[in-house]
Amino acid sequence: MGSFCRAFTVLLVLAPAAEAQEPDVAFRVSLATAIVAHSMDLAETMHCRGAGVCREANPLLARFESPSGFAIGKMSIASLSLWLTAKLHEDGHRRLAYTLNVAQTVGFTWLALRNARVAREARR
Repeated sequence: MGSFCRAFTVLLVLAPAAEAQEPDVAFRVSLATAIVAHSMDLAETMHCRGAGVCREANPLLARFESPSGFAIGKMSIASLSLWLTAKLHEDGHRRLAYTLNVAQTVGFTWLALRNARVAREARR
């Protein structure tokens, strides 16, 4: 996962530079990285829950026992949040939309890495 984190960091660093060239490029990069972060969180949470070493903290998602139900719930919430940032961007709130995407990216990447660490430590 180390090489992914390095590539991911490069994307976050380059996005503001891209904003100087083309405002939509920075937003599209932030949107793409947020999608990847949500996906990483989904995968690592499902792995960690499946191993029985962690639980879902979001009460909206914790009630789903089946992996497919959990995935549908998680990605529905992710889709809604990403749609809202796209709507903010479309309505002229570009910096806020970009910032919210970066915040989602950082938060969900941190959660995914934490879950991966918890699962790895439980195997020892």
